[in-house]
Formats: sequence, structure tokens, C-alpha cells
Amino acid sequence: MKFGIVGAGVIAEYHLEAIRRTARAEIAGVYDKFPEAAKAFGEKHSIPIFDSIESLVKSGGAEVVTIGTPSGWHLEPATQAMEAGAHVLCEKPLEVTLDRIDRMIEVGKKMNKKIGGILQVRTFPGCQRAKKILEEGRLGKLLLADAFIKYYRTQEYYESAGWRGTFELDGGGAAMNQGIHWIDLIQWLADGAESVCAHAATVGHQIEVEDVCLGMVQWKNGARGVIEATTCAQPGFATRIEFHGEKGSLLLEDSQIKKFVIDGEDQPIEEATTGAGGHADPKKFSVEGHVIHVQDMIEAIEQDRDPLIPGHEARKSVELIVSMYESSKKEGWVRLDD
Repeated sequence: MKFGIVGAGVIAEYHLEAIRRTARAEIAGVYDKFPEAAKAFGEKHSIPIFDSIESLVKSGGAEVVTIGTPSGWHLEPATQAMEAGAHVLCEKPLEVTLDRIDRMIEVGKKMNKKIGGILQVRTFPGCQRAKKILEEGRLGKLLLADAFIKYYRTQEYYESAGWRGTFELDGGGAAMNQGIHWIDLIQWLADGAESVCAHAATVGHQIEVEDVCLGMVQWKNGARGVIEATTCAQPGFATRIEFHGEKGSLLLEDSQIKKFVIDGEDQPIEEATTGAGGHADPKKFSVEGHVIHVQDMIEAIEQDRDPLIPGHEARKSVELIVSMYESSKKEGWVRLDD
């Protein structure tokens, strides 16, 4: 199945590697609204270069288009790809507002095309095992579910591209950009958030968006928790996600289970190296999750089923994050269903 790449930035390297590492996928070519970027990427990797998304799909034969453009410019290329006849596999976040996500989903329904969100942390072995443990109720009634996302980004990082650190194209900062994988993970593991009370601020960088976001969460399952996301924690710490139930506790660090206790007894831990992280360097994460998404999209199209993380599921993490931002503005609790 042929895959086209839209957006020739840093993440395009991961998309291309994932496509080339998937036995049943091949690269159709690349498009970027900046022709020089597409030319440089295409020549570097010896792949065809296209001057429009329509030509990438219709002339290049791309059956799936991967979207790796800035976050606030996912709707337009995704829409163009689907209207040209391709399915879409889109980087996180699916978009930066719920309205734009809903418009993307509606186009997918209208054109009968699949939309898959790339939220690869869910696919990592430790996270998959954590989901199974929680679904089986091995911790008992869940009481607390917390996420601590303490990243570090320099001022130079934000200045390296004009869209970084802007509300228009980044959608937000420590929560929407750096934190979204882990906020998505905890809301998935905890089966969704009901309400949130948060505070967002910019304390360590010269940027539009927040570099600190702190939130208290009421989860739908009755548990309480906190989310802390920042890009000010020099030199960057491993992400921690903690669950505490009536029978025991579970600790994830950068997607690996580090502690699993039931009734005071340590449970076996199966170590698996995934390369998840990026707390100090945004380029240091594994491509394995992208490979899983590419392979799954092929199977979803062939079997006519939803992809691993369909649009409505990828929407949930953005819903939680924009609710945190709204809460910060209102200085009070916000219910997600409002």
C-alpha cells in the first residue's frame, strides 16, 4: 500500500522510516507547502516530490497520507488528502481545537475515508500491560491517577521554527505539544476525565503558550489525580504515571513499568526497552510505535474497520487539554461534557 508524506519537517524522518520498515508499505512521495523543504527531503531520501497533495494522491498513487505539518495546520492537508481519495494518518494532536477536529472527522465521514491518530505511546509494551492490569481490576477500585511530565526545552528550541510556541500553530505549550502523549495515555488508562481545575502559565521562556500547566482531575471512574506538565524542568526528567488503588499501585516511567505492587507484595515486572522519552531531546524517541500505526492502517483499510486510534478517540486528549486551558482562564472547575 502506498503512503505519501505531507510535511517535510523533523517528524517526516520518522514517518519515512516507519513506512520503509513496514513490509507491506511503500513510499509514494512527499509534499510540503514550502517547495524547498519538499525538494531537500525528497532528494535526501531519493523519493518523488509533488507540488500538491492532490497530485501526491492522484498521480503518485498515495492510498494513505501521513500528516506531519505543524499541529494547527492538520485540518487543511487532511481534508485535501481525503477529498483527493486518500485515507489519513495524522500526527499528534489531531488538531488544536475541538471544532477543527470535528470538521476533520466530518470530512472523513463524508468521503468515507479513515482517519487515524498517531499516539504511539499507547502501543508500547509497558503501556499495553498497564492497560490490561487496570482493565482486569488487579489494583481494585482506583483511587488516584497522576501524571508528571517534566520536560526541558531551551529558548533556542522554540525559536528554531516560527510556529513553535504559538497558539495558532502549536495550539498550546507544555500540555498540548510536549505533554499530549502522556495526557492521552493517562486519560486512556483511567478511562477518561470528567472534570478538571487547572492553572497554566509561562514562567521560563519567551513564548506565547504555557511552559507550565498544572491540573487537578476528577476521572470518570471516581478516582482523583493531578497532571503536571512543564518544559522548564532542566535537564528533563523521565515521565511518571502513577496509579493507586485499594489493592495496590502501579508506576510507569517513560512507558516502562517500574513498580507493580498488590497487597504489599511486588509483582513481576517484564522490562521492555521502547525508546520512549524525549524529556530532554525531542528527537529521542522510538519509531516502533509509528511502524505499528502504519501496519495497522493497512489492515484497517483491508478489513474496513477503524484504525487503532480513530479520530473520535484521538479527540479525547485534546478535549482534556483545552478544558485545562479553559479552566485556567476561568480560574475554576470545568466539566468536559460542557
